[in-house]
Formats: sequence, C-alpha cells, structure tokens
Amino acid sequence: MKNDLWQATPEHIPVLGHRGICAKYPENTMVSFEAAIAAGVDLIEFDVNITADGIPVVIHDNDIARTADHQGLTRDYTLAELKSFDFGVRFDPAFRGAQIPTLREVLTLAAPHPDLLLNVEIKDMTAEAVDKTMAMLKEFGLEERSVIACFNAGILLYVQEHYPHMRTQGFPARYMKEQDDRIYQKMFGMGIPIRAKDSSDERIRADIAFARERGILVWLFSADTPEDVMRCVAYGCDNITGNDPEVALEALRKKGMHR
Repeated sequence: MKNDLWQATPEHIPVLGHRGICAKYPENTMVSFEAAIAAGVDLIEFDVNITADGIPVVIHDNDIARTADHQGLTRDYTLAELKSFDFGVRFDPAFRGAQIPTLREVLTLAAPHPDLLLNVEIKDMTAEAVDKTMAMLKEFGLEERSVIACFNAGILLYVQEHYPHMRTQGFPARYMKEQDDRIYQKMFGMGIPIRAKDSSDERIRADIAFARERGILVWLFSADTPEDVMRCVAYGCDNITGNDPEVALEALRKKGMHR
C-alpha cells in the first residue's frame, strides 16, 4: 500500500477539497471536482448514497432537497429520475443543469490522476453502500488511493472486518453514531473539526493527542482563511480540508509548504 502520498512533510502538507470546491461550485458535482483537481488539491472528498435502483451516486444528504430542485430521499428515486433533476441551480443559476454524478463518473474522472487521493464518505449507512463502493474502487484500481470515511462506527467496523486492507477514517467519539472504541484500533485517519461549536483549543489538542497516541493521522477541517490554515499547521496536522481549498493551497505555497 502506498503511504507516501498520505504523509505530510515540512515541504508538503496535503490539502483536501471538501466536496470538490464547495464554496465556489455546487457541491459534489463534476464541475466542482474538476475545479479542485485543476487547482492542485491532493485529495477530493465526496459522499456516497444509493438510488432506488441500487446505483451508487455522489451526494451529501440522504434527502436531495438542499441541493436539488426537487425533494425526497435519494433512495426514493431511480438514477434516471435523479439525472433529470437540477443540482446546480439552487447553488447559483450560473450552474443550472448540473447533474448528480454517479460514483462511476467520479472515479472515471479521478483515475487518470495518479497522485490524487480519494476520501469516500459513506452517507447511505448500509453494508450495501460499502460493498458497492468497494467493488467499484477495486474495479478502477483505486483502493490504494482511497480511504473510507463515515460518522457511523458500525459502518467503519464493517469495513475494517470485511475489507481489512482498506484505510478508514472516523471522527472523535462524540461525533460518531453507534460508537464503538474498537474502530480506533485500525483507523488510518481522524477528521477533527476546528470550527465546530465545541472546537476549543483545549478540545482540539485533546483530539489530536488521542489520535497520535494510536498512530492515527490527524486531518483537520475546515480551514477557509489563511489564519485557520496556519492554525492547522501549528497543530501539526497531516492534512488540511477546505471548502475553498485554494485558500490553503495559496497560504501553504507562500510558506514553501505545498509543491
């Protein structure tokens, strides 16, 4: 398994684009991912749900109402129905006509970029979603370049037990559903928020210490100002997530911390 692309060095701190560049483009759409890749991010993060006809699609919420021009659960609609909806116009009329992408479409985009890593968050918290995601990552030869994330400890345990070669990412216990401390025994990375309501300096440092004691990489989110980016650096992070990752890229490059 390749680990060098995941590791931070003084000369290169990896930057992750959250749902692509969700501050500037409709989240979890192809245009957002394309922009993030063009900007030079090291990782893109996206979310997997399942359609009524069993197709993995990339959308954050189980309900489409926040990002689409229709309402209802992703599970309520077939892929053909979802493809007929508009996933850009609610963000900005300039993006009218943006479609929900399938997982296959996103992996097809990512595959030709050998240094691009994938943070794949399971939002449809079922074994079906995990199994179909893993099968497709294997089909594209992207398992080594991916990590499976989830806010549900039961799902992470399922990944760790059924796909022991696969990297997993979780979060501090207070954010996890079905919490089970066994997930931290094999966890690869931990997402730690720096802007949550409870994200005091003391709490962030405690979360980082918890991860470090267990050999878990420290992934801080979301840093969208130069000041927050440098806070992450000061904490000794292993990567930095941004809703606008171009902020982190620019700030780090000015300091010689990103190639």
